[in-house]
Amino acid sequence: MNPTLQFLIFIVGFFIILGLFIRLVQIAEKRLGGQVPEQRYSLIMSVIIAGMVAGIVMMFQPVVLALLEPGFLLLVVSTLAFILWSHVWPKPAPQPHSDEAAEL
Repeated sequence: MNPTLQFLIFIVGFFIILGLFIRLVQIAEKRLGGQVPEQRYSLIMSVIIAGMVAGIVMMFQPVVLALLEPGFLLLVVSTLAFILWSHVWPKPAPQPHSDEAAEL
């Protein structure tokens, strides 16, 4: 196959996948934004960050070279999850109702 054609197929495929991921982020933000309780939001964010740390440790440890590929995949998936989840915000805390605020 012609290298120029391969390059064009790669670029078009890359932008299609990028566009689909951006759309997924928009959908997640619209459907989950302000809906997730703070405790669950923090737990999911902690799991994602732990996945990133575990992926880095698996990639850079010198003992078991077989962990390099799974570590890389874990890091990529965790990074994409972090990008997606960072566009979702937790449910706001309930505000105490004040009679003075209602009069204004």
